[in-house]
Amino acid sequence: MTGQPTPSQPRPQPTPSAASPAPTREIELKLCAPAADLLRLPDLPEVTAIATGPARRTRQRTTYFDTPDLQLARGGIALRVRRVGSSRVQAVKTTGSAPGGPGKTGDGGAVAVRREWEWPIPTDTPDLRLLSELELDAALPDGALDNLAPVFVTDVQRTVVLLRPGPRVEVEMAIDIGQVTASPAGAAQRHQPISEVELELKAGRMSDLLTLAAVLHRRVPLHLSTRSKADEGFGLLTGRRPRAKPAGPIGLSPATTVAEAFRHIGRNALGQLLDNAPAFQADGDPEALREMAAATRRLESAFVLFRNVVVHPRGDGLRHELRGLAEPLALARAWDRVAASVSGHGGGAATGALAAAVATARRTARLQALETLNGPAWTGWALGFAGWLEDGAWADGEAFAGTMREIAPTLLAKRLAKLEKSARKLPDGPTAKLWRRLQRLRYGIDFFRSLFPADRVRPVLAAVDSLRGPCKTLMDGHEAETLLADMRDRLPREARAELRSLLEAIAAHRAEARAALPAAWADLHATPVFWD
Repeated sequence: MTGQPTPSQPRPQPTPSAASPAPTREIELKLCAPAADLLRLPDLPEVTAIATGPARRTRQRTTYFDTPDLQLARGGIALRVRRVGSSRVQAVKTTGSAPGGPGKTGDGGAVAVRREWEWPIPTDTPDLRLLSELELDAALPDGALDNLAPVFVTDVQRTVVLLRPGPRVEVEMAIDIGQVTASPAGAAQRHQPISEVELELKAGRMSDLLTLAAVLHRRVPLHLSTRSKADEGFGLLTGRRPRAKPAGPIGLSPATTVAEAFRHIGRNALGQLLDNAPAFQADGDPEALREMAAATRRLESAFVLFRNVVVHPRGDGLRHELRGLAEPLALARAWDRVAASVSGHGGGAATGALAAAVATARRTARLQALETLNGPAWTGWALGFAGWLEDGAWADGEAFAGTMREIAPTLLAKRLAKLEKSARKLPDGPTAKLWRRLQRLRYGIDFFRSLFPADRVRPVLAAVDSLRGPCKTLMDGHEAETLLADMRDRLPREARAELRSLLEAIAAHRAEARAALPAAWADLHATPVFWD
């Protein structure tokens, strides 16, 4: 490849003319829709009223480079050369895919926040002298930059409109229609369509970007996506499907203000929700569904924890909307657990009429969950919540100026007091309220644990999790009993004996779990709290 060193050649050293530009912070929102719908956007009255000029149309062909074993991608780096007409621009972007990788900017929730470097270059191959200036070697194995080759190409027709929704707000709307092409070693060439609009914030606040996206979504239904073109290209190249992603750590510091903490927790949970949707939508990944259901509970817990601090009508409305949208996810997740119980009963042989009936109910619940995720209300809620969170109109009051370290002990103590109230009725009292309150305490500890010494947090966390075990068995068993009882009359006669046997096994497990509750609670009650 012309101009590219081979492993046997020393890499050229940077020269003054190859000085690295200062990195820019790219703040971008990506939404997808069919091409015909996207092409309507430039002519919407809401767009023409704020456009600074006519739409500009270009063809962009972008080649991504990496090593044969994709060391750059694993290091959280995307290297590309984009050709538009006779000009070429080399760029390096941080992808955030490698925790702690270079330039990682943190959790943006629905919005991608990346660092980017760009240089005009004369050829279609990367200039490695420019990369030397970025000190990428610290994040890559020795020699990685000396073994680069094209890995995939995007080819799009781009329509760009510069928008000014407000006096100090500037957003670039870029509509891309085309495809990504990859040529895996030893395999046929692969193609995947691209049909998306990127909204990049050039000036203004993140809430301005989200408000604009919500306006467009109300006129042309769009689907929010957190997967970049690089994500799609590497997935096409390797054949790897989207996978479930656990929530990232919430790294609050003692100096984090209350407003910053609530916003960061909200972004983190929203990111968990959005990042896991592709894996469930593509393959029905049960782990991705579990992560999404957990994300909705984490958001609900955040609202409860900050209930007396974040008091805002719009927030109350968004919380109510989330509950409705979360129901199909929770039901699909419940049927996943029931199906696992049927499979595990009787040595794991998931056969017979009962297994077939459960499989049908599970499939129906999953289709309903997919319909929710693919519907306009889902993206509308996500844009609305993210916009509300970033706008910060809820952060009005003296409490928000204080630090999270000052208020966290009070919030956690309140959750523990609520749990103690429910625990007084053990072992025979209702467990639903106990479970909710335990979950909220657990999420609160997870949110605020970085504010306290780890050796003091660990014993409380272990005691909470020990109580969660039997509580979860009780709640899952009750849920399974309810769902299975509803289908009893629809089962053929030969399946009812199988159902009775399964229900007896569930009841036995629940009895064991209920008997274990008092001791588990006593252990937690005796454990010194870490926030005093």
